[in-house]
Amino acid sequence: MERKLGIQKEANPNRELTVEFNSKRYSRYPVEMPFINIGDDLVAVIEKNVKEDLEKEDILCISAKAISIANNFVVHESKVEASWLAKLIVKFVKKWPNDPGYANPRKMQVAINEAGYLRIILALGVGTFLKLFGIKGYFYKIAGNQINAIDGFTDGPISGQYAILPPKDGDKICNEYEKKMGVKVAIIDGNNIDNNILGMSDSLKKKFSESDLMQVLRGNPQSQEDEGVRTPVLIVREIQ
Repeated sequence: MERKLGIQKEANPNRELTVEFNSKRYSRYPVEMPFINIGDDLVAVIEKNVKEDLEKEDILCISAKAISIANNFVVHESKVEASWLAKLIVKFVKKWPNDPGYANPRKMQVAINEAGYLRIILALGVGTFLKLFGIKGYFYKIAGNQINAIDGFTDGPISGQYAILPPKDGDKICNEYEKKMGVKVAIIDGNNIDNNILGMSDSLKKKFSESDLMQVLRGNPQSQEDEGVRTPVLIVREIQ
């Protein structure tokens, strides 16, 4: 049966609807949304699909990708030419099933442009050295600039042609959305590995630390588009 737009009371495929954290249980309701295009009024789209379902203490978790596309935080492929460094680095990037990640040299070049050549070279050197001792993941930590949240150059009408940068001033955007929507807001970047928090409204920060919210969102309940769903929004609700 075809899913209708709006809040879904069942989990996405291969995901869990509820989670327990600090002796409390939370439902993470995925919200099926229409396709988000560059320049769309994302607040208006969200309101149309979830406004009637929101409760006062809900947390509205919005995909970083949706926010970036709507706000034109994108780079067209015609503006990106992969350098020798980008082509070198992708040879050492770990490949994940159904996730091209940084296997595309142009996407890596966008990361280089965001972080700078010197910082990327430092991250590559230190990250490679630490890997010799079984310590992984420091390339992205040292490179910084949220390059692990860069998306795009995959399949799709937008991501096929554009690199999608992480939202700028994520906390500020969350505060603006909370003012309009009337609930706490977070910007999340979910992938096959983990969920990352790219922004939280001030009132949400009083309720959760970033690491605690990541625990509430563990397992990426938002899912991935390649699993046949398009749910760029989650409603997180404490349940009895």
